[in-house]
Amino acid sequence: MDAKRIIVIGGGIAGLSAVQAAREKDGEARIHLICGEKTVPYYRTKIYDLLGETPLDKLFVRNYQWFIDKNIQVINGRVTAIDRENKQIQLADGSNLAYDALVIATGGQGRHPALPGSDQERVTTFRTAADVRRLRESPGPAVIIGGGVLGLEAAWHLSLKGRPVTVIERGDWLLQRQLDPEAAAFFLRIAESAGIGIALRGDVSYIDEKNVVLTDSRAFEAAAVIFAAGTEPVTGLAQNAGLACAKGVVVDEHMATDDPGVFACGDCAEFQGRLEGRWPVSMAQGAVAGENAAGGSAVYRPQPAPYFINAMGVNIWSQGNINGEDAFSCRETAAKNFAKLFFSPEQTLQGAILIGSTAKAMELKKAIDQHMAKAEAIKILS
Repeated sequence: MDAKRIIVIGGGIAGLSAVQAAREKDGEARIHLICGEKTVPYYRTKIYDLLGETPLDKLFVRNYQWFIDKNIQVINGRVTAIDRENKQIQLADGSNLAYDALVIATGGQGRHPALPGSDQERVTTFRTAADVRRLRESPGPAVIIGGGVLGLEAAWHLSLKGRPVTVIERGDWLLQRQLDPEAAAFFLRIAESAGIGIALRGDVSYIDEKNVVLTDSRAFEAAAVIFAAGTEPVTGLAQNAGLACAKGVVVDEHMATDDPGVFACGDCAEFQGRLEGRWPVSMAQGAVAGENAAGGSAVYRPQPAPYFINAMGVNIWSQGNINGEDAFSCRETAAKNFAKLFFSPEQTLQGAILIGSTAKAMELKKAIDQHMAKAEAIKILS
């Protein structure tokens, strides 16, 4: 019997998790990983390190030797089409590669709004190693559009290099997925004390030759402009192949598409109407897709994962429902420590935020999982 042919399209963590799981399931399968960049998968969540002297190979999740040892062939190239009828893919060089099972892990791309002036060479997203190279080649004041995790990390590392940096956030506070308004106000003071300019409620109107100009006429000098305002799923290949797509490539609990021989996972996949866009989710979905592509029957079950990030040199952890008026907070401003607990109408712990010291994170996670009573949960912070 011929070995099964498995192709995974995508050089991110979902694609890597898929080929790893496929190999673990089937030791004889012929596995190909198609990477659009001229590299193997790396930690995209740490690309800000490339702003310094860190070489790209230090960010590899698995080095080249690992792929050799696992007998997984890496192809650095771009897939231009999926031919489901003949079960093959076409590459940009005109070659074709046949498959028995296909995994689409094309990920997401940084949002790059079509604003006046956004097509200039000094304007980029902050998603890939190539984006970082372009940023390094545009010295001088930088404006980052987007107050999320990657944008703030880029701001911090650029500031450490002595570059003036301004972060523009459309909303009322930074890190809106991780922090509530009170926690964000505490963090804002940390960011500003680090010398980072923060412009909240900033809606960009246009980018001219020197400045980023907002609709309220505020203007910020920018030798480099970075869009760090989220990602969009890359679904073109799947759509052109006739696979069911909505916001992303629609998958079931097995990460299967509406074609039983094709799976999807990671930032491009839509499961139960949701696009997660988070590293742990992509890892988990990739593992399920890869195992099932190799003949398994794995099931993806979403797990509520905490946010744990480092922004402006400060640890931030949050988990659970961080909305609601019933809350308890405490702070040590000098030490840059902040903690806040959130409670349900039944007076049980439903969410928590820590800034600075995250020593209580695991204890709070257990307390959230156990729906600990309010009085007992508050004692954890004492």
